[in-house]
Amino acid sequence: MISLDSFDRRLAWCLGIGTFILFFLGADSVGFTRDEGYYFKAARDYGRWFDLLFSQPSMAFSQASIDSNWSYNPEHPVLMKSLFALSDLFFHRSLGWLDGPTAMRLPGMGMAALAVALTYLLGRQMFTREVGLLAALMLLFSPRFHYHGHMACFDSAVTAVWVAVILAYVNRGESIWGHVRLGLVFGLAIATKHNALFLPIVFGIHWLFCQRDRFILAHGKLRLPPIPWWVVSMGILGPLVFLMHWPYLWPEPLERITWYLSFHLHHEHYPVRYFGEGLWDPPFPRSFPWVMWAITLPLVTVVAAIAGTLTQAWSCFQALWNGVWDRKEHAFLLLLTALFPAFLIAGPKVPIFGGTKHWMNGLPILLIIAAAWAWPAILKLAGNRRYLTGVVSAFVLLPGAVTTWRHHPHGIGSYSELAGGIRGAANLGMERQFWGGASRQLLDKLNKEAKPNARLFLDRTNLDAFKAYQETGLLRADLRFARGPSRADWGISFHQPDSDWVISYLRQSRFKPVAAVEVEGVPMASLFKKEP
Repeated sequence: MISLDSFDRRLAWCLGIGTFILFFLGADSVGFTRDEGYYFKAARDYGRWFDLLFSQPSMAFSQASIDSNWSYNPEHPVLMKSLFALSDLFFHRSLGWLDGPTAMRLPGMGMAALAVALTYLLGRQMFTREVGLLAALMLLFSPRFHYHGHMACFDSAVTAVWVAVILAYVNRGESIWGHVRLGLVFGLAIATKHNALFLPIVFGIHWLFCQRDRFILAHGKLRLPPIPWWVVSMGILGPLVFLMHWPYLWPEPLERITWYLSFHLHHEHYPVRYFGEGLWDPPFPRSFPWVMWAITLPLVTVVAAIAGTLTQAWSCFQALWNGVWDRKEHAFLLLLTALFPAFLIAGPKVPIFGGTKHWMNGLPILLIIAAAWAWPAILKLAGNRRYLTGVVSAFVLLPGAVTTWRHHPHGIGSYSELAGGIRGAANLGMERQFWGGASRQLLDKLNKEAKPNARLFLDRTNLDAFKAYQETGLLRADLRFARGPSRADWGISFHQPDSDWVISYLRQSRFKPVAAVEVEGVPMASLFKKEP
């Protein structure tokens, strides 16, 4: 492990701040998603509790107060939603600098920026400064990560804390504080999203394999090495932080935690279009996460990731064969933490909706592996000419940067060269949209042409996301929300499996298409107007 110096920390800060500014400047064009509507409402509910906490602390901790303010959206921990609430209270209600929905998006942007900065730090510690920087920029210019970085959601956040826990794990040393820090960071990670619950399993596999020479077989019984302190730290401090951060759990912790875990163990399935086939129910193809990574990341990144993974795996095998395994413990950890999320999603009964976001937490580590292979290749191509090193590095990053720019703000449906871009992916029958954000680009036409008090049906957009458009001034305040197309004067539908019925209904009724959102000539969303 390489120690960080002040330059590394300054560079990480620059990467993080630069990423945050980039996301903030691009957020206005990114439409509000269905899930954001839920989290906006949750944040406003939690905000009322914070108001009570600041004004009447003794009343805030009563069960009546907790149940009335924290019962909404118990499917997810509340660290990020609490940050959404506090950002809304501070930047919108107190200072008046931003509208509420934009203020609530700030923590998500901040966590995406943190993911980029931490990717640099981990790459720097594992390899070199150049590898860390290349990996961080690869992450920034991954179109789908870039899209999710604008959201008031949890996917970019859990990507950041996944890297943070790995950093805490490899830097824990032998000190008490190092282990305490690991436990606290893990607690914050599981308070962000349930993906982080698998980290102890990953670390356990790593530890067991690295300690295999210390296993003792005596009298027919297998004796394990002493339990390491990181297990104690993560096992005690992690759950403690999780419990303390979520007031909803306090009145009935066992019952409510059990419900939370059960919800995700038995999560419903949403349909996905995959090579022309509508995947509604398991078993799902085991190839799904691997193919989706291959056709959504830039081709040069995919090549580097495959080559880097094979290189690291081969080096681990050689170290194991030659008896010098201690030199490759960190390489094995990188492979585990990069690939485990995708292996998990590859299970045939695991829900696969959500594009690539549900295993995005492994992406920064995969990109560190990719950069560790790409950087020596860049040096070899450039020879001893320093200026050529920068040129070749730019060409490695350019495809991702260009694709991110071209597909913004529709990065949720971005596909790379291997699929033939968005047009090629459409011809292959791949998913284009699933969250409803593409409505944003059709609102100007609605504002201009809809009659006063007209009723709008925005598919994949719930009432709270609809209200967010009105609160930000993107949608006229007089326009009304319709819960179904039969009650609407205007309708927006998306080109995705579970919206086919909407398009069929609108076309068969007195609606005519009047506009569409297109990327590379491929329709993402269509606007319909009801004829008199």
